[in-house]
Amino acid sequence: MSYTPPDPFQHNHHRQTSLATVYEENDPYRIIKKSSMSDNSSEFDAVHSRTASDSSTSRLYTGPSDYYDDPYANNKKKNRIIEDRANSYLPYSHHERDPHQKSEPIYIEEYTAPASTTLGMGSMLHDTMADQINASLPTKQQLPQDHFTDKLANLSNERRKKKKRRIFGLRYPSVFLIAFLIAAIIAVIWYFVWPRIPNLALDDIDNVGTIQVITNTTTKSMSTEWSLNMTVDNTANWVPTRIKNIDLSIVDDRTNQMFGNGTTGWITLPPRKKSIVPMYLNVYYESNDANDTTFQDLYNACGVQVNSNMPFESLQGVLNVTLSVTFHIAGIVWPTTKLMHMTSLICPTS
Repeated sequence: MSYTPPDPFQHNHHRQTSLATVYEENDPYRIIKKSSMSDNSSEFDAVHSRTASDSSTSRLYTGPSDYYDDPYANNKKKNRIIEDRANSYLPYSHHERDPHQKSEPIYIEEYTAPASTTLGMGSMLHDTMADQINASLPTKQQLPQDHFTDKLANLSNERRKKKKRRIFGLRYPSVFLIAFLIAAIIAVIWYFVWPRIPNLALDDIDNVGTIQVITNTTTKSMSTEWSLNMTVDNTANWVPTRIKNIDLSIVDDRTNQMFGNGTTGWITLPPRKKSIVPMYLNVYYESNDANDTTFQDLYNACGVQVNSNMPFESLQGVLNVTLSVTFHIAGIVWPTTKLMHMTSLICPTS
């Protein structure tokens, strides 16, 4: 009795044939071979129909019946029923797939574009097409997130600058406005309270003392006291003017020699009014020269007149003098002096 060894290829063949065919669901392009159950040629033609209703949709591959979904069914007793399915145009889709088989790599042939791809405006191979696409793409600086970040950075920098530009917590415009308002208020107040020098006018002069003239010695002298009634115009001031004192001095215009002076005490002048203020002037002058011009002017205008038979010799002379008035106003450091020129002044003798 002879022994025949088993054929390994045959064994593998049986094992491969025993494997169940695995189909992927919803594959509209898998081809189905004509089975022995399809005896009618019309049914086979219907399977391979190219109409949209048969080959593309209605005759797609469907899974086995619910009987084969039973996990407790006996595999040997299963009777595989293959339904008709539509023709598939995918390569190798009608073959039985081995999940353990190594897949072959897919190679893509490289395409080298010609040196000049310019085929005209509007062509997909136009030279500037890529540039136009790149130009339309948002750059890094144009991205919304980066733009928002830049805005936040600029806003923070502006806030820092604003904080640095503040003075006592206020912005420069507010500081300038407040300073302008303060300056305007000070200017208005200053206009009303700043004292202005009043104007003076001489009304008359009275002799309140005895005229004393000494001519019989080497020293010639003359002395008396005058009362000057002055009209003080204080209408330029809006508030009362407080004057510490007023200094008076009188000089002869011919020789520019002073022969009298005086001063007043504290005086308050009412605002927007004219007032009469009496001022007293002490007249005194002496000289060792018998031909002194200033003494001669004072003697001819104010001295004892010598009786004469000639009427013109007994006429009284007049004085041309300048009265200097110096104001010392409270609140003002520097004094202010006004000059009053008086011509043809008649010296009071009584």
